[in-house]
Amino acid sequence: MPKSIRVAMAVVGTLVLASCAAPKDFDTGGAIRAVQASASDLAKPKSVFFATTRCTDAPASGAPGSKEELLSKRCWEPALNEAEVLRLGFGMAENGKVTCGSATVAVMPPDADEKSATTVTTPVTFDCGTNFATLRQSILNTPCRCALIFVHGFNTSFAFGVKRMAQLALDLKFEGVPILFSFSAAARFNDYVNDTEAAELAAPALSQLLADLSRNDGAGTPTIDLIAHSMGARVALRAITEGEAPALRYVVLAAPDIDTTAFLQLAQKAVPQVKRLTVYTSRFDVAMSASTSIHGARPRVGEGLSASVAKDLARTEIVDATERATDPYAHSYFAESKVMLDDMRGALAGKPAAERKPLICNSSGPNGVVACKMPCPDGAKCGPDWYARLVHWLLD
Repeated sequence: MPKSIRVAMAVVGTLVLASCAAPKDFDTGGAIRAVQASASDLAKPKSVFFATTRCTDAPASGAPGSKEELLSKRCWEPALNEAEVLRLGFGMAENGKVTCGSATVAVMPPDADEKSATTVTTPVTFDCGTNFATLRQSILNTPCRCALIFVHGFNTSFAFGVKRMAQLALDLKFEGVPILFSFSAAARFNDYVNDTEAAELAAPALSQLLADLSRNDGAGTPTIDLIAHSMGARVALRAITEGEAPALRYVVLAAPDIDTTAFLQLAQKAVPQVKRLTVYTSRFDVAMSASTSIHGARPRVGEGLSASVAKDLARTEIVDATERATDPYAHSYFAESKVMLDDMRGALAGKPAAERKPLICNSSGPNGVVACKMPCPDGAKCGPDWYARLVHWLLD
């Protein structure tokens, strides 16, 4: 079958799935559910801090104007769930500066009714201060003096990002300060190229945030962990390597949407700044298959990374999660699979991959890359569904 026809079929199939399988409120994240957080933890809304480069230009009338007005400003999009997006106040274009704040999120339990929505209060913004002093002090006020920063990926609104951060913090039982770093992804399925540009513009802001929060200034040194998903992995790697060098503890890159060569170059510069780098991949990741096609068939790390290719990366773990990537796009497994959340919790607790069950690992040495696989339990049905496999075949 000619490549052009296969790509066309994959695009059509992806659009069909997007219309019937994705949550109707995908732009706001109301359908996000906790995976394993306890009922007592979920009974109280989760406080989340944030730093964002998104625009905050509210329409003068307090409501969206015409479609032409909205798109000319590029801050608002009438196709999104306007009520919540406008209420939260962060749009889909770069602001040119960083806004800090906090919000509380009520995350729904795993067995919640379909009509029950994960909700977020209207954010309270504050001056980021010199060297992100307010965020830094909030971290130092916790017993662990630690923070977990989450960098979302493509096709993600501020609302979705802050709710995902709350869900992750609850399911991972993270004891420190959860912080969302949100660049101006537009939350539109067809806006991949613009999201890429927005990510590039936001990298210096994330770089400054990481450097300032992890700096030892005599008042104490916060411990900073980071999770970056999909396109967010590019932002994170650039931020770690292209500005003032931060001192990070554990960095997790889930389904990294980045070219293998670019990843290796950036990761080699990043690993001296981190205690351990963990990379999660899935062979049949629909988003990665589409990205590979967009990038001229150049493989994305999120589809897989062999130990032989990454052999020179020190303190790095590569976990093949193909068997556990069972969400509709085989792309959000890091946050929606209990076994993957358990593994990520172990990684953030400092446990090396070789000691995290049920991972099956091969190590190249004490300081070299460790390649692992998350197996399917005996007798269980695991792995991506027929759609993910079909898209991978069409775009391969």
